[in-house]
Amino acid sequence: MRVRELGSRPASHSIRDIFSRMVGGRGPAIAVARREIPYWQERGWKRQGRTYTGSYQTPYAAFQGRIEEGWSGTLTFYLLNPSEEIRHCSHWICFGPRGKDWYLVHMGRKPKDVSSGIITIERLITEAYE
Repeated sequence: MRVRELGSRPASHSIRDIFSRMVGGRGPAIAVARREIPYWQERGWKRQGRTYTGSYQTPYAAFQGRIEEGWSGTLTFYLLNPSEEIRHCSHWICFGPRGKDWYLVHMGRKPKDVSSGIITIERLITEAYE
């Protein structure tokens, strides 16, 4: 069967009206509230005073982490015992040893909050494994 297009034009108002009744039309807009739980809590991190503990989780690996919040609000991110994949990736220069297998993770752009820092480090880990 061959189809030949003879042209196109907007449908008439009556046809659009019939079609909108069949489809159901648009109902009133419903506001959907954004989840109020921060990412760090969703991922199971715990806060004790100015220190957060938990794990950086990716589909490839998970690593124990610690985050310290300074009095001025600055955040310092740590990762325990980075894997060989991380040690051989281009981001390895961002890791500084701090003793007992803990490494400080230096970021060029300071995260605005704990959650965005965790997401950044999880992305870095993912890149190391890909």
